[in-house]
Amino acid sequence: MIELLVAIGVIAILLAITLPAVQWARMAAARLQCQNQLKQIGVALHTFEAAQGFFPAGKSDSSTDPKHLEMSWMVPILPHLEQTFPWQESQRAYRIYNTPYLNPPHYPFAKTMAAYVCPLDERASRPRNAPTLNGALVGMTSYLGVSGVDYRSSTGALVYGKRIRLAEITDGTSQTLCVGERPPSPDHNFGWWYTGAGQEGSGSADMLLGVRERVAQVPHNKFVSIGQCEDRLYPFAPGKLDEYCDALHFWSLHAGGGNFLFCDGSVRFMAYESAEILPLLATWNEGEVHGE
Repeated sequence: MIELLVAIGVIAILLAITLPAVQWARMAAARLQCQNQLKQIGVALHTFEAAQGFFPAGKSDSSTDPKHLEMSWMVPILPHLEQTFPWQESQRAYRIYNTPYLNPPHYPFAKTMAAYVCPLDERASRPRNAPTLNGALVGMTSYLGVSGVDYRSSTGALVYGKRIRLAEITDGTSQTLCVGERPPSPDHNFGWWYTGAGQEGSGSADMLLGVRERVAQVPHNKFVSIGQCEDRLYPFAPGKLDEYCDALHFWSLHAGGGNFLFCDGSVRFMAYESAEILPLLATWNEGEVHGE
């Protein structure tokens, strides 16, 4: 009996030592996979820019792409991510109906693109029912384009109604944020990859987000109508999956911070303590240079 108790005690100690190490290894592997996916997105954006002469608009309008209204920046780079079929589906759908919220014909709207989902983000791993679309299925994303400091400034590399060229990024591509992490909102109303109205139609909190975002002060806006989110700035900080207002700022399911893709194609893990410098990195031609 004594020997059995000793053996059980040894096993318990080994488990106590081993399980945290296994969990740490899994988290490290997930963070590395997430970084690799962001790197692939960076390659796709650069390939698109090389072919077209500019990055895609963060969200298209009649001035940037009248044939593909309200298209997310994640749609035109699909062929460069070896996702030709959903891109072709999107093209056929736009020829039938030039507003992307109607499915059919916009079948990709309700599909999940694995390239746009962090491996830790279970919520974005499959289509979800969106209350604002009367429960229709929508594909979610873990990655949002950096639109600048906030949706009103539109000073980022991926913004509504603008197409930025790499040559225009005078602050330096290695010093300018392009894409960051943020899980979808708990009610699935924000965080759509294919399209999305966002705040005041800007795409903010859907496929785009500012690094110090603010709440839109319009009566029809979802954030305001539910009366849950304070009228303040929302910086890069830890978040919770069940907290609605955390959809207003960048955060991730990785411990201590989140991954960001820079405009030069590099990916860096930013700690939450770096929140103060993110506004300097979120603009592309303000003459701000941040030293490493």
